[in-house]
Amino acid sequence: MTIKQRLVISNVLMIFFPVILSVIAVIVCMIILNMMLNGTISVWFDLEIEELRRSEETVIRSQLLLILIVYIISFFFIMYLTNRLLIKYVFNKIKQPVEMLSDGVHQISSGNLDYRINYQMNDEFKQVCEDFNNMAFRLKISIDEVQKNELNRKELLSSISHDLRSPLTSIKAFVEGLLDGIAATPEAQREYLEIIKQKTDDINNMVSQLFLFSKMDMGNYPASPEKSDIGKELMDFISASQEDYRSRGLFISMSNIPIDKYIFADPIQLRSVFANVLNNSVMYKTRDTVDMTISCIPRDDLIHITLEDNGPGVPDDTVSKIFDLFYRGDPSRSNSQQGSGLGLTIAFKAIERMNGKIFAENVSTGGLRIIIEIPEMKGDQL
Repeated sequence: MTIKQRLVISNVLMIFFPVILSVIAVIVCMIILNMMLNGTISVWFDLEIEELRRSEETVIRSQLLLILIVYIISFFFIMYLTNRLLIKYVFNKIKQPVEMLSDGVHQISSGNLDYRINYQMNDEFKQVCEDFNNMAFRLKISIDEVQKNELNRKELLSSISHDLRSPLTSIKAFVEGLLDGIAATPEAQREYLEIIKQKTDDINNMVSQLFLFSKMDMGNYPASPEKSDIGKELMDFISASQEDYRSRGLFISMSNIPIDKYIFADPIQLRSVFANVLNNSVMYKTRDTVDMTISCIPRDDLIHITLEDNGPGVPDDTVSKIFDLFYRGDPSRSNSQQGSGLGLTIAFKAIERMNGKIFAENVSTGGLRIIIEIPEMKGDQL
């Protein structure tokens, strides 16, 4: 029964009970008075008729006055009792959910974000309690997100400090070598300068990726999505970069590249995703050369792009973490040649902006498989 129904019943009973019980009290009072009156008449039987009539009129007036007084007193007394009982009845039904809500607020304010109200009654408080539970759930998600962002911020500062320290230390050492005359010959000086240039390029690349990640993380990175032929985009990217990757020890082959299959994506970001995945294979290869096979298969209104290498792969318990901010397969982070740790994170965010998904899995024969799923665009559909 809802609170509204209880209040309606209470209002009806608050009128009904006093009236009925007051009438009953008056009837009882009249019966008693009649009995008393009959006894009085028998005593006055011998009185004169005129005196008896006057006595009866007096008794009747007294009786009516007494009945009125009894009725008024009974009505208000019964009204008071009924009101007290009905207020207690309604208040007890309100008190329990209010106490549950109060306890819930106390639990949430104390930091217990997993607390939920279990309210079984089907009344107005049911929706309030459900809204409270939804609020607690969203608040927990929000707090978890804030904590995650705080951890990412700390990791970001730590990673930037580590990643910048190594090339800056190298640059400083080689500049001091030049100033101290350690590199005495032109060949040695050129070698020192080449190393300084390489380290400077590493810092520049790191800062560029950090800037790109920050813009994407804030949602301020400009994007110009358009209808793109995914097969053509893949072939153009591989044609333009195949020789460069070959010189770095990555041999690329393609299979099942579709024709006239379209996605809605920013071509620049799409090529950046491919480049980050390929660079990841180059940086983490343990042999002089590694093979990469790229395939693209339309299925279930999705374009499935697979980039599979035969490199070392990653431990099974960490394969889901490679898209996390600054994750590296080298826990010690001692290898400064393995990039900033931002490449796959940027790829993950870019694919998200295309309403797609990207994930990784180890290949049973060795190596790592990166799978990208992007909604297929049919006709002029966006």
